[in-house]
Amino acid sequence: MDILTLKSKDKLDCNLCDKCCIYRGDIRLTPINVFEISKYLNISIKDFLEKYTDRLANNQFELVLKTRGKLRQCILYDEINKKCSIHSVKPMQCVMFPLVPENLKRDYFYNSGQCTMENPKEITVSKWLNGNHRIYSKNKKICMEWIEFIEWAQSKLDMISNKSILQEDFIDKIYEVLFLNYNLKNYNLKTQMRKNMKKARDEIKKII
Repeated sequence: MDILTLKSKDKLDCNLCDKCCIYRGDIRLTPINVFEISKYLNISIKDFLEKYTDRLANNQFELVLKTRGKLRQCILYDEINKKCSIHSVKPMQCVMFPLVPENLKRDYFYNSGQCTMENPKEITVSKWLNGNHRIYSKNKKICMEWIEFIEWAQSKLDMISNKSILQEDFIDKIYEVLFLNYNLKNYNLKTQMRKNMKKARDEIKKII
């Protein structure tokens, strides 16, 4: 399978067929996604988390979008207008689809071939990822920091032999730090997120 760079051209197109909004598996959210989508929907973070997300089983600090029905359709798919209802702030997984990162740090991808569109147009990977809203270039760095944090946190929790230490209230405390402890009126959300990841690291280190 060919490795694609940002300058590569590939067959990437969209006719709003909705096939990428069903049977997609878990669409994971970073705190930045939570903030941006909450603001876009004009609801509180707490309301967004309760209405639109689930916590990922066996990975205490990750969130996924809820799904609907047997087709597991994304809860944020607009069935009336046949399009994503949060297109301008959609999660990174949705931004990249059908591309899959081979090496996100170096911007290497491969085309999964999951898009079922016939005769797609050929465009550059960079144009596909950034579109009109530049979500990829805007959020890539903080997304990578989040992935690094999640991998670190999970590895540390896996090292703890006495699992009774990981009481539900401790997990909930870290979860709240990572996703709820924010001021949406402060536009420097990435700075807030980095501070909260550091706070969560410090709390986890205390029990190791």
